[in-house]
Amino acid sequence: MNEKKSTDYYIDMPEGITKKQVMAVVARAAEAAGLYISHIGGYSRNKYPGSVHWHFKRNKTERGIIDATFWDIKSLFWLMVQNRNAPWVKAMVPRLRKELKREFDSLAS
Repeated sequence: MNEKKSTDYYIDMPEGITKKQVMAVVARAAEAAGLYISHIGGYSRNKYPGSVHWHFKRNKTERGIIDATFWDIKSLFWLMVQNRNAPWVKAMVPRLRKELKREFDSLAS
């Protein structure tokens, strides 16, 4: 049996959210969670055209990242954690999810 290479964590967003709003939410949530954004780009341009993709780290020298992707065509936002990542990565996911949810919820109210 093949073990999954990664785990996805989907996060609900308000209807009609813009890419600009998501960029600001992600920046605020990362800072509140004690992470920094080490990379912003696209994710699988063929599979998710127009998507925005982030890498989050705790510090520059530490191994491991948390990935996040926003795909506005389907209004999807998810975190992805590769199972072979450093232990801090999985431990940090609940905190980042909490901050993202808080930021997205603040836009809906």
